[in-house]
Amino acid sequence: MKSLVVVAALVLVACASSIKEEWQQFKLIHGKTYRSLVEDKNRFSIFQDNVRMIQEHNKKYESGEVSYAMKVTQFADMTQQEFLDLLKTQGKADRPRNALEFDSTGIEIKTAIDWRKKGAVTAVKDQGQCGSCWAFSAVGSIEGHLFLKNKTLIDLSAQELVDCATGKYENLGCKGGLMDDAFKYVEDYGIQSEESYPYEAIDSECKRKGYAVKIKSFVDLKDEKEVTAALLPVTASKGPVSAAIDASTMPFYSHGIVDKRNRCSSLLKDLDHGVLIVGYGSEDGVDYWIVKNSWGADWGEHGYVRIQRNVNACGIALYNSYPVV
Repeated sequence: MKSLVVVAALVLVACASSIKEEWQQFKLIHGKTYRSLVEDKNRFSIFQDNVRMIQEHNKKYESGEVSYAMKVTQFADMTQQEFLDLLKTQGKADRPRNALEFDSTGIEIKTAIDWRKKGAVTAVKDQGQCGSCWAFSAVGSIEGHLFLKNKTLIDLSAQELVDCATGKYENLGCKGGLMDDAFKYVEDYGIQSEESYPYEAIDSECKRKGYAVKIKSFVDLKDEKEVTAALLPVTASKGPVSAAIDASTMPFYSHGIVDKRNRCSSLLKDLDHGVLIVGYGSEDGVDYWIVKNSWGADWGEHGYVRIQRNVNACGIALYNSYPVV
């Protein structure tokens, strides 16, 4: 009996040592520093809770109870409420919109398309602690459509939108915004390249000086009925499409397809995060969207998430638009 107790104690010590090593590695990888030892201790406790939750979720993934796996990400030292508060700063999509109808007559729908493979998608970015998802979604869509028009892929400035597409455009910089309002700004003023106006992840003074690209207008898919009918042909024929989703359950997404079993909402009022649809496909009979996020390339599937198609999972078919370049 004593030997069993000793073995159990050794296992506990090994586990404690492992989680502490993982904590130190987490802080190193993500550049995490805290104001005091007390805060470090509190964050470590939250980290441990999240690691346990991730492990339990992945057991369900292995048994087929859930459709995607989780991993430790930059959000692992945050409580669920802190992550939700971060998303709440993104801006809500539930106000009236100006919309044009999309005519999908005669468009050939391929079984799968990936605009990354066509060269129409720039590298994944990391918005950091700034609620600028809307800006990255908008510039990503413009980048893709510009490439498909003239075969030139340019990284455009999300920071210009954060700094300048405010005021009458109703965006709030790092406190949130909407892709449509970003498109309106680029229609009026154009937008500079990322090289000439680099990302800082903070609200700053507008430093607009000319532009690299200007758009003619933008198209909204008006409502859920039209989106259901048009989102697939739009993505297939036009290029990447900006979208809003409920991302509240995705901080630790690793790989797999987020399906209807996920706890995310499919209601317009709960949309809290701007992303970019860059293609679609199917796996084991499940149709999915390929979605580019702005949480860095270490998150998800190299910065991307696959979300189930045809069922409005996480509200992905409720708020969609693309630019006319």
